[in-house]
Amino acid sequence: MKNQNLKKNKLFWAAKASYIWLILIALLTGCSDQQSPNDLGRLRISFNSYPTTADPRKSGDFLSSTLICMVFDGLSRSLPDGSVELALAKRVEISPDQKTYTFYLRHSLWSDGTPITAYDFERSWKQILDPEFPSVCPYLFYSIQNAKNARNGLVGADQIGIHALDEHTLKVTLERPTPYFLSLTAFPSFLPNPPNADHQFERFKGIKSFVCNGPFLISSITPNAEIILKKNDKYWNPSQIKLGEIQISIIINETTAWKLFEQEELDWIGGSISPIPSDSIQWISEHYCIKNIPMAGTTFCTFQNQHPYLSNKNLRRAFSLAINRKEIIEQITQMGETPATRCIPPAMMGFRNKTLYQSFDPERARLHLEKAIKELGVRKEQLNGLILSFRCTQINRQIAQAIQRQWKDTLDLDIELNQCETNILRDRLQRHDYQMALHFWIAQYSDPINILERFQDLANPKNLPGWFNSSFSNCVEAAIHNIDPLDRLDLIETAEQILINEMPLAPIYHWTNSSTTQPWVKNLQSTPSGSTLFERCWISRE
Repeated sequence: MKNQNLKKNKLFWAAKASYIWLILIALLTGCSDQQSPNDLGRLRISFNSYPTTADPRKSGDFLSSTLICMVFDGLSRSLPDGSVELALAKRVEISPDQKTYTFYLRHSLWSDGTPITAYDFERSWKQILDPEFPSVCPYLFYSIQNAKNARNGLVGADQIGIHALDEHTLKVTLERPTPYFLSLTAFPSFLPNPPNADHQFERFKGIKSFVCNGPFLISSITPNAEIILKKNDKYWNPSQIKLGEIQISIIINETTAWKLFEQEELDWIGGSISPIPSDSIQWISEHYCIKNIPMAGTTFCTFQNQHPYLSNKNLRRAFSLAINRKEIIEQITQMGETPATRCIPPAMMGFRNKTLYQSFDPERARLHLEKAIKELGVRKEQLNGLILSFRCTQINRQIAQAIQRQWKDTLDLDIELNQCETNILRDRLQRHDYQMALHFWIAQYSDPINILERFQDLANPKNLPGWFNSSFSNCVEAAIHNIDPLDRLDLIETAEQILINEMPLAPIYHWTNSSTTQPWVKNLQSTPSGSTLFERCWISRE
């Protein structure tokens, strides 16, 4: 009887223990189901269009470059103060004449576990300089010995000053001393590609075999809807990465994105990849903490310089002088932007920032219009119907409508508006298949030459107006070769003044990087070029 009671007691306590254990599992499961994704290290952001590429060799637009810098890493990385720090390069030696850079690579791996070598850099950079390769930014490499000659098909790739001495040593020989060369190595075009990787970029879909080396890797893609990134455990510095996942939603309409932020379904919004809606800026500024940081970006109106009418510089000047820039930044953008009184963003000129032209002068605008009509031999009415194209974002639509009205009020010209999807407009601009268009540039490295050098060559895809001036080109070339800082700035300003006098495009305002985050997002920083350093932030609700 005693043994039976003991047996019953054991069964009772075993059953009770099982019951308690099931309750604990249910509670734990319930807590897990209710736990916010942010508690697991997930950052939720949005892009206002789908990236055109994830291939560093073909990068050129800002949004694609943002994604590329999240999944690839190079010799160096950008910092919030505009400088760079070494990344895959653990050390760099610069020769006394500043023309030879020798990079010593640290041990690091591609996401498939294979080693990253100096040969990956040599191969990737030389592919960009292949005359047949569809690169948007080969000119960024032209400070390297024979890079421009190779791109123009004048020499072979073996004569380019890029040589892997062994798996961990990359030697780069320059044509001339280039003070900003180390900054260039942080730009997306200078990031390496894995061997035999062309297939993974063809349609930007094959994520199961997508090999990268950055802080994050592509986990899944829903084309035109969503991209999921996850922490790359094979990254060379994994302890630096505090996020486990980044969810990128493709949301074209900025008002929709903002509502999702208000509903706490997005953690960050801002910059040029997810603009804050312009029609709600005042209310948003009163209720949320908006961070406005001056950046090296500019919105401008570009004129197709081969157009029968817009080839006339007096007509281009008339259009520029009739734009009331102050009205645009005070009534539309409202983010502390600076009216453009020069082409180069003030953030790049430091103490040399100054006014180089009058940004709004209705009387002079009408005088230049009269000159243009006489020179073109046309009636004023024939200028009606010129088309101003713009990206289909709310703020660009409002700016285009304001400029249309200002040109009517000042010049009495009726200009038509044409709204385009972002990637379509970019393609048309590069093919010069437009008349006038609102667009922008963002400095790719922290030197004003970056803004000017795109106009040195008609073949440069970033020479959107299709404009060339030999005096300008010679001045820029002299600035590139000059190593005296003050003399160099004098040459840069002389070249910029030529650009302003000719007015192939009309700068409207220089940017601030405006953004806001949810309170649980910590240490989300940006660079002067507008890049957001997602890999440096973390989530904390404490």
